[in-house]
Amino acid sequence: MMKPNTVKYIFFGIILFIFIGLLYTNVAGKKQDEVFKQDFLQYQQAMQLIQNNELEQGIKILGDLIIRYPDEHKLYYNLGLAYSAKQDYEKAATHYQQAIDIRPALLQDGTFTYRMGESLYNMKELEIAREYLQARKAPKELEKERKKLIKQINKQLKS
Repeated sequence: MMKPNTVKYIFFGIILFIFIGLLYTNVAGKKQDEVFKQDFLQYQQAMQLIQNNELEQGIKILGDLIIRYPDEHKLYYNLGLAYSAKQDYEKAATHYQQAIDIRPALLQDGTFTYRMGESLYNMKELEIAREYLQARKAPKELEKERKKLIKQINKQLKS
């Protein structure tokens, strides 16, 4: 049988161990929160730059964020949008595809399928572009363009 003092030391040792663990977890969590907050601010800055047509700076920031968050489909999607705005449709389609690889549910989004189809159309990948464009209706503001692209594709494939 253990002496009462030994039991007290063991008990206080366990309490001290738990306290140090909680303290460390709290400090590490705050540091991680700060890093995440800074990255989110960078993401917002990139999106603002892209909206202001400062595409190169926005693309660079998104590229840096992808290095830290390679499984975040929104980064690839927005990078695709930026390349599309820059009329670099090959890079746009590549990033859209990476977004699909991470999040296949994007194929249910009419805006996404329109953007992918548009990029493929501009790359002269007409049959694949038509598949994307016909997969889903686009939102109201893009639906007219979607139908127009499908007609153009059908016309080009017939000739």
